[in-house]
Amino acid sequence: KPQNTKSYEVGTELKFFKNRIGVDYTFARQNVIDQIFTVPLAGSTGIRFLLMNGGKVHTVSNEVVLYAIPVQQKNFQWDLNINFTKIDNIVDELAPGVESIFLGGFDTPQVRAGIGSTYPVIYGTSFVRDINNRIVVEDNPGSPTHGMPLTGEPDVIGSVSPDFIMGVSNTFAYKKWSLSALFEWKNGGQMYSGSNGLLDFYGMSTRTEDRESTFVFDGVKPDGTPNDIVRGGPTDPEAFQDLYRNVLTNIDEYYIHDNSFVKLRELSLSYRPSKKFFNSVNFGLSAFARNILVWTALENLDPESSQGNTNMGGAFERFSAPQVTSYGFSLDLTF
Repeated sequence: KPQNTKSYEVGTELKFFKNRIGVDYTFARQNVIDQIFTVPLAGSTGIRFLLMNGGKVHTVSNEVVLYAIPVQQKNFQWDLNINFTKIDNIVDELAPGVESIFLGGFDTPQVRAGIGSTYPVIYGTSFVRDINNRIVVEDNPGSPTHGMPLTGEPDVIGSVSPDFIMGVSNTFAYKKWSLSALFEWKNGGQMYSGSNGLLDFYGMSTRTEDRESTFVFDGVKPDGTPNDIVRGGPTDPEAFQDLYRNVLTNIDEYYIHDNSFVKLRELSLSYRPSKKFFNSVNFGLSAFARNILVWTALENLDPESSQGNTNMGGAFERFSAPQVTSYGFSLDLTF
């Protein structure tokens, strides 16, 4: 049967000092029942998946818009606009016996929605950890992975949803000229970076540059004592390759990265004279550049270069193409 959505919204709009300062606030909640999912079934049934009404979720959103004119003079004006958004999607119920739903990905890692979690989450192979959440290493001198981390069971290894997203727009107008800059700040959230895993696997990352020094992996032995097992060096030449090629690249949790970023989304400059062209035509010139600069916590890549459908967007990247920077100009003629 069709899914059903009920929405509630409340907000306010406040303006002060002859509209020089304003605040808009909106709170909204959506309750979705009978959400349609592909639900996994036991292999003994002869059917792997069943499309059915399998979910109940709710979404809580808060949005605040602050706009101001800090400076307003005869020939100069500065307009400032700040938009703050926080959205949480929570899974309340799934089909009986189902703890999480596959949304995208591979056998491992995957993007899932799980009961009680802010979705989507990233699900994949994890490190073995002790009760104090410390990584446990192999303590078998005869093993090629001696002193290296142990591979744990599949588990939730990352949360995709950001803490908040903030956009800041500044426009400076001087006589016939106008300069605008749009910044965006995404804080929090994680993603799986398969491209960084491939760089490690093929020895192309900066982490794999020094292959001759010894190393001690940061962790503890199974008995809880700090790891003091020294690997690598002239007498153990293949240890570094074993660490990245046979161990870490098989542990999805190692490639979960913070994908917070600040971007200069757009920079534009426009000119619009006050006099008409041929006494009947208004015209204006403008030039812009988009996706110019990015400061990001994710190594080597733009965090928005993720792949997949909407469910996977922002959660997963592998062989992802980089974002492009675009430039352009326009001529406006008004008769």
